[in-house]
Amino acid sequence: MRRWFFLFFAAVLCSATTVFSQQTTIERRYVWEYGERTWSLTHHFSAFTYRFFSSLPRTLNYMNYGLYACDPRDDEELQSLIIELEALAADARLNVWEKLNLIIAFVQSIPYATEDGEYPRYPVETLVETQKDCEDAAILIASLLQRMGFGVVLLAFIEEQHMAVGIRVLPPEGSNPQTYEWDGDIYCFLEPTSTGWKIGEIPEAYVSQPTIVALQPTFASHGR
Repeated sequence: MRRWFFLFFAAVLCSATTVFSQQTTIERRYVWEYGERTWSLTHHFSAFTYRFFSSLPRTLNYMNYGLYACDPRDDEELQSLIIELEALAADARLNVWEKLNLIIAFVQSIPYATEDGEYPRYPVETLVETQKDCEDAAILIASLLQRMGFGVVLLAFIEEQHMAVGIRVLPPEGSNPQTYEWDGDIYCFLEPTSTGWKIGEIPEAYVSQPTIVALQPTFASHGR
């Protein structure tokens, strides 16, 4: 009887493992606030794509973090999400500026989670795991905005151990945004980690001059 029980248990465990490994999609539902309204979106991610990016080694050199944002192997996955977000904006008749801020608010609303040591995530990982720290948020929002056609860079505040985003965009008239110059263009500060921060607004804690990390549409094998 005992042998039969263990054989039965092993068969059930093997079956459950097989089902998990054969899972084709991962459903995630997001709810966030923007413009005095609650928004929601349910998206299905490719389980294969998520497992692929989760298996990749990491580069811990922040000057190479642009590789996480620009890896073309998740273009289809991220573009499908952008299409759904833009459809929400179109249904609500948002203008271009409002649509941009809707998507920024979407990323800002993903819960913040501290990590034991650095472990930068690829965009798909952050979206599926629904948690982020500052570099995860910066990488995700930079990847989405670049695919939407905006000029973006990463801003590494070394002294404060923080990462944010610079976006090349004209802010609303009358605003006084925090900006940085790079390669002949002006980029507005964008805080991706917590909700409520508008383009150009910078928390008082970040007073040092950031190192600007360019994004390049390429990928390479990463090593620690």
